[in-house]
Parts: sequence; structure tokens; C-alpha cells
Amino acid sequence: MYADRRLRVLFAISMTLVALAGLRSVWFALAKADTLSVRAAGQQLQGRDVLALRGEIADRNGDPLAVSEPAADVAVSSKQVLEMKAQTPPQQPAAMAAVIAKSLELPEDEVLAKLSSGKGFEYLGRTVPDTKIQAMKDRAKRLKIRLNGITYTPRNRRVYPNNALAGQVLGTFGIDDKAGSGLEYALDSRLRGVNGRTVDTNAGSGSALRRKIEKPMVPGKDVGLTLDTRIQQMTEDALQELGQTYRPKRATAIVMQPDGQVLSMANWPRVNPNHLDAASAPYTNNLALNFNYEPGSTFKAVAVSGALQDHVVTPETPFTVPYSIQVADRTISDAHGHGTEVMTPGRILAESSNVGAIKIGLKLNQDKGKGAFDGWMRKFGFGRPTGIGMPEQQGLLLPVDKYSGSTMGNLPIGQGQFVTPMQIANLYATVANGGILRKPTVVRTVGGDLVERPKGTRVLRPEVAKEVQGMLTGVFEAGGTASGVKVPGYSLAGKTGTTEIFDEKLGEYSKTRNVASIAGFAPAKDPRVIIVVVADEPAGGGYGATVAGPAFAQIARYAMQYLKVPTNK
Repeated sequence: MYADRRLRVLFAISMTLVALAGLRSVWFALAKADTLSVRAAGQQLQGRDVLALRGEIADRNGDPLAVSEPAADVAVSSKQVLEMKAQTPPQQPAAMAAVIAKSLELPEDEVLAKLSSGKGFEYLGRTVPDTKIQAMKDRAKRLKIRLNGITYTPRNRRVYPNNALAGQVLGTFGIDDKAGSGLEYALDSRLRGVNGRTVDTNAGSGSALRRKIEKPMVPGKDVGLTLDTRIQQMTEDALQELGQTYRPKRATAIVMQPDGQVLSMANWPRVNPNHLDAASAPYTNNLALNFNYEPGSTFKAVAVSGALQDHVVTPETPFTVPYSIQVADRTISDAHGHGTEVMTPGRILAESSNVGAIKIGLKLNQDKGKGAFDGWMRKFGFGRPTGIGMPEQQGLLLPVDKYSGSTMGNLPIGQGQFVTPMQIANLYATVANGGILRKPTVVRTVGGDLVERPKGTRVLRPEVAKEVQGMLTGVFEAGGTASGVKVPGYSLAGKTGTTEIFDEKLGEYSKTRNVASIAGFAPAKDPRVIIVVVADEPAGGGYGATVAGPAFAQIARYAMQYLKVPTNK
């Protein structure tokens, strides 16, 4: 009887437990359904961002200038690494550090310090190429070294196959996947693409069951430039020789087609975007677009062109030109002494007469109004960005109502205004192409499609442009300021410039510091390329023809040969 009662008690207890278990199951099903579903999903579903591949940048012939390669940020949780010391068999951080350091080319003591710090997160390397990461994994597998605690975050590693070639033009792309300067920055929205996202469903063991594309990855668009790597290389070589010979603080050169397509933009000293840590910050700037300077005599083409277009002068108009001229409280002289002479606009340009250029500018304002010369500066695009589509300075023009009595003794000879080398290139392109001002460009295609360009604005009548072209030829002939600058078989046209730098401490123009430049085109009669060379503060000074002229001739000679331009007949 006692045994029966004990069995009944045990049975009752069992039934009670079963009932409680059933009630708990019902409670979980009703009250905790959402929570458990979320927890189960978290254990079975894993979301992963898919990094969009950055578009490539290539030159006009398809030669790559900037490409992306698979890479990742490699980080470590030291806490997880140290936990392996207590596992069976134990693993020491030193063995792991040796593998990582050798594979990623890092100091072993620094890696060991990070593996042993006890921190939850530290970078071992940023934008490490996948080839190095795979080599690390393979080496660890051979040595039976576990890489617990190591994480990999995909990144776009930017590589510049030609190293320093067009370095400042291409710009920078940082380890944080952010564009910093140059074309990388200007074209970032087209190059970047859109990241995607996938969701993996995993079994309880962790093995993948299926993958769902939640958001498709859209790669960035490839961009084709107007630059030509061969002309770019030759331009940089010529600028390198200028730099080594005359030791300016910095220098830049532009080669452009008359229609505004830029074939090369070079800077000296050069910068290799693959190794920016070795470059001084001032040299990472693209001077072609961001050097504000007083242009000097290369600007005299504005006064002559405007006066011809407004019928203020003709190519035969005589000007009485003494050695010096008084404009308000300022006396301006020509660079070389001479008696009073009669000069035409063409001779004024050829011999770079300051007095003659000032007289043309004064006559332009006298006949057409006080703001006439200012209007011509603005018609040629000065005082505003060129619209090239890259970060650029816009120069500076003084408002007419701020003119002093001597202002018109400065402006026609390229003093008192600030310009950029690209603005000067655009001035000479306008003369060379028959009188149409166009926006320069470095982008030719995006995603394989040609980029449509605006038609431009006519500034000069074709016949006026032709007259100015002929006058600028005289600069390279006997008696001209660039008579020693020659390219056998080809006629040249352009203008030299030697600009004294204003010393703010002294309150006057320096006699020892200057900018030497030359701007023009070749061939003179049927222009194919515009060339501008600017050297900032060459050591010991020096005229534009002397300092910048040899580089101009070297670039023109190569361009004529490379483009297969027939020689003069």
C-alpha cells in the first residue's frame, strides 16, 4: 500500500511538471514569439556590405592612370588573441606576430605590441592588398598558426601605374575611402559607385545555405581623359630640365589643343601619389590651375586683341613710343633702353614694349569708355574660373571703380591683376582657334560615353584672330624677345613674360624675385597645340625667353613630331 501511494505521488509530480512544461511552451509561443524569431534570425542571417569598385582613370588612348585593386583594412582584437594562450594547445602571440609581420611587411615588435595590448580593436594595416592578406593566411596555415581575432574590412586601394606621371593632376584618394584632391576629388561622384548588400543564411554549424542580394552593387564609372601620357611625359621631362637648370621654387606647364582639350598638365617638383608621405604639402597642388600670379607681358595680347576687335587700332596704326611713360604718379619704362620710336601693334608685341602696350590700353579706354579694357579682360575669361571641372583658382581683377590714376599703367602690361596659367592658355587658345573662347577640359569620356561640351563664345572676329596670330609670330623672329627659341621646320607664335614679384614688406616690386613665363602655339599658321610654361622665382631671376623658352621649344618639337604635323613648306 505504501508503494502504491508513493507511485501515485510520483505520477502526480510528473504530470504537474508536464503540465508546467506545456504551459511554458504555450507562453513562449505567444508572448516571446517575436523576440525568439529575431534572435533566431540573428543566428542564421548575416548581412554583409559589398564595396563598390572605384572606376578607373585612363588617358585618351586608354592607358591606365589610376586603378583600384582588392584590399582591406586589417585589424586585431588583442583580447581574442590573448584568450588563445589558455586554449589547448596554447598559442603564443609571438608566433602569430611573426607571421603577420613577415606577410604585411611590418616591424615584428610593433605587431607583437598590438597583439599583446589587451585592446579590443587596433589597426595592423590600412588598405592592405588582398595578395598580401592571402599570403599571410597561407603562411599561417602552413605553420598551423591560428589567426583568431583578425578582421578584414574591404577597401578601395588606389594604385597609380605611372607613379609620379600627372601626380598633382590625378590627385589623391585616402585610406579612408575619401578623395582628397585633383581629379580623384573632382570626379568622385562618377568614380565612386554605389555599395551593395547581401544577406547570407547560415546553418547552425555556421556553413552557408544561401545568399540573397538585398541591394545590388553598382561599380563606379571609368573615366577617359583628354591627357596623352606620351605628351605628358615629355612635358614633365622638359619641366624637370628647367627645374634642374634654373632652380625655381616651382614650375608648371600646359599643353592644350586649340579647342580646349588638355593634352598635358605638368608640375615641378613632381609628386608620386603612390607615396604621398614623401611629398611636401606645397608641392601637391596643381599649379596649372591654382597658381595666382601677375602674368606680365604674356598679357599684352589682351590689349592688342581688344583694340583691334573694337576698331580702335589697325595692324598698321603707328604709335610714338619713347623709352618711358608717366601715368599719374608712376613712371614705367621699357625693359631695354631706346630712343623715341614709331611702332605698330605688331612691333609692340614682338619687342614687348611696355610703353606701347600702355598706350594701346589707354587709347582703348579713351575711345570706348573707362571700363573698356576691364571688359576685354573679362571677355577673355579672366577674373572667373575657367570651368575646367577641377578645383581651381579664379584669379583677381580690380573693379573699375577701385582704379587709381596709375592703374592703367599696370594692367595692359600684366601687372595689378592675378591670373592662373590655365587662364593664359585659354587666352592663347582663343587667338589660335579663330576667336572662340571655350571651357578647357580634361575629361573626354565617362562610362565609355563622350562628354558633350558647350560650343563656346565668339570673342574675336576670325580676321582679327588671324591678325593677332601673325603679330605673335614676330616674337620668335629677329628682333623679337624670343628670337632664340626655335623648332626647326616649324613657325612659332606667342609671347614671353618676365614679371617682378610685388614685395609687400617693401611696398614695391622686387628687383631680385620674378616669375618667368612663355605662352604661345605651334605651328603659327595652323595651330595644333597651345603651350604655356611658368617658372616661379627662378634662382637669380631670368627672362621668360631664357628660363621658360627652352622648355617651350622642347615641348613644341616633340608635340609636332608625335602628332605628325607637316613641316613648313
